[in-house]
Amino acid sequence: MACAMLKQTKEEAMRIAVTLITILCLLSLDFWSTPSSLQAADMDIRMPVAEVLGKALYEDDLVPPKADAEQKAKLSSTDHRVWYERTREETLRNRVWSAVFGDYTERRKIEPTQAEIDSQIREQKKFMSEDRVRRAKQREELIAELKSPGLNEAQRKQKQQYLETLNSLRDHDAAREQELKDPAREKMWQESEQRVARVWVKQWKVNQALYREFGGRIIFQQAGWEPIDAYRALLDQYKANKGFVVHDPALQEAVYRYFKHNFVYADEKKAKFYFEKPYWERTQEEMKAAGF
Repeated sequence: MACAMLKQTKEEAMRIAVTLITILCLLSLDFWSTPSSLQAADMDIRMPVAEVLGKALYEDDLVPPKADAEQKAKLSSTDHRVWYERTREETLRNRVWSAVFGDYTERRKIEPTQAEIDSQIREQKKFMSEDRVRRAKQREELIAELKSPGLNEAQRKQKQQYLETLNSLRDHDAAREQELKDPAREKMWQESEQRVARVWVKQWKVNQALYREFGGRIIFQQAGWEPIDAYRALLDQYKANKGFVVHDPALQEAVYRYFKHNFVYADEKKAKFYFEKPYWERTQEEMKAAGF
């Protein structure tokens, strides 16, 4: 019986030894893998506030720490908070819109042709030339009107201010013409014209493609008419397909806040007309007849 107990004790000791060795081996593996584990944990601490086309965006992508520190140093806590929230919203919206519209443009291979660029430059020059003639006529009329004794003080002040504006534009045109006599300056100006026209034509072609695909209403902005409903439809499409995901609840509305403005919309007939052909290739009479 003693032998049996001794045998059992040895077997128990062996099991304990094997268990201890296994635990030590596992601990050894964990120990040697600690640096990479800590590194992964450190990476996971910064949770992304959003993901755009598979790329994570973090808080310091929206508000760079240096810019935040500078604003915090010169603003009150309340003003800083307002600035911070506005900045992170605007940055996220810009990052999402830029990525989504850029991806849409690239996938559809939308690029302006040289003929389209040249057309835009040619029509722009024609418009500017006609505008100079109109301004010269307006200037002569204002000079004559300002000589009239029948103007009251408010009328005279308003007309004088407008005349000063026209004089300033005339002087600017004269200075530009003088600069263009220099071949180097003329070359720089032509290259600048090409760059600006390329951006302008490409944006119009992107808007045209969006309108043709999604339809909807259009609104007038400084860069021309925008297919506002098509913009939203494209964003909705990318959101549904996880093209962008906003994790931060406070930023959920940021991407779509632009659509909350009180816009003046053009009807479907005007929208169709505007995107049928480049507006710069239409006459002013055509545009006016269509309601533009």
